[in-house]
Amino acid sequence: MSRVRRRVEGLYVLGFDKEVGELTEDAVQSAVEGAFSSDFVFRSPRRVGGKEVTDVLVLFGDVALVIQAKAQSSRDRDPIAWATKNLKKALKQTSGAIRTLRSGRVTHVANARRGTIPFDASEFRYMYGLVVLHHRSSPYLASELVPSAAGVGFPLHVLSFRDFFNLASFLDTPWDLVQYLEHRTDVLIPTLEPKVHQEQDVFAYYASGYEEIYALRAKARGDSFTAEDARPSGEFLRGVLAGNVDPSAGRLVDLLIDRVHDVDPDLEPVDVPGSLPVRQGTAEYAKIAAALASIPRVRRVALGRRAIAMASRAAQTGDTRHFLTYNPRRDDCLLYMVSALSKKRRTERREYLVYLTTLAKAYCGVYRAIGIATTAPGSGGGAEDYVLIECPQPEPSEEVLRLGRVEFGELKHRLLDS
Repeated sequence: MSRVRRRVEGLYVLGFDKEVGELTEDAVQSAVEGAFSSDFVFRSPRRVGGKEVTDVLVLFGDVALVIQAKAQSSRDRDPIAWATKNLKKALKQTSGAIRTLRSGRVTHVANARRGTIPFDASEFRYMYGLVVLHHRSSPYLASELVPSAAGVGFPLHVLSFRDFFNLASFLDTPWDLVQYLEHRTDVLIPTLEPKVHQEQDVFAYYASGYEEIYALRAKARGDSFTAEDARPSGEFLRGVLAGNVDPSAGRLVDLLIDRVHDVDPDLEPVDVPGSLPVRQGTAEYAKIAAALASIPRVRRVALGRRAIAMASRAAQTGDTRHFLTYNPRRDDCLLYMVSALSKKRRTERREYLVYLTTLAKAYCGVYRAIGIATTAPGSGGGAEDYVLIECPQPEPSEEVLRLGRVEFGELKHRLLDS
């Protein structure tokens, strides 16, 4: 034993001294990044003056999700008493964080992927609070332990760590997780009064009545979205939960989001009016990452299946192939191209991608178009290329309609964009 002591004397093991609270924050951050990707997750943001605002901040689209995590370090303490004390503290911190964000006292946020970027509270119309409590106890209503939880003035969710981690593993895209929290606010909490540690029952209710819940909330908000519109997504979610649907093909889109960052420094961007080319060493890729990240899991799976099948055919034939998906509700389209061109001809591939994306945008008459070009298996053509074009689009001319039908066929209006 003395030799062991001598060997470790003076040795510091990085990260080994983390307490359970910090470890819980790490795990919550990891779970959130699994759903949102690390581009949109910011740990311990600071206000002017340097004071921490919240444990984890998620910024996506017009939503800011303020997360406070608490962990019980001693099992000897009464868990309900611990939950009461720490829920009060977390509510105070969450309310203070949202006030601070709205007041303009946070001017920048930072993470490893994007570095330091400006923060403008006016861009985030919706601010939600999420309290994650890591402890063991009997189920309880947060509003019974802390009555002030019912009147904080913003949508608030209180979940156990286990329940949140499981939710984020099933609802693993920004769209899916945010939509669940919004339906939880407007429908599930008023209907079920969910208790902490019993989110499994709430989630099962949500999955089984997915179409009706979406239609109910849409009607209350004056939206035309119907139960039939929601059916493909509801059937997909239930199929995944039952083990009858394999969602693995959707990981292709997850990979494309991560690969946006892998810009080849030897390539100059291909510019086109209205486009946002990705340049090495800048944050311009973030808009493309956000556009792809907004695709829900059901659509990612449909797109992934089609892209995988097309890549297989391109590898067999040596042809360049592409498909176009289009959704008028989102006012966008996505062009995916698989090319067998060699790396020496990558510039040619990229110029063709710009042409196709520009034509697709005009043909669909949408505000936003995303183009992605990748390499057919075995052709050695290099990494993916991306283009994003965002601008108002006039009505397509007869010539654009003719060229669009030749390249893409007739437009399809389906939720899955398949």
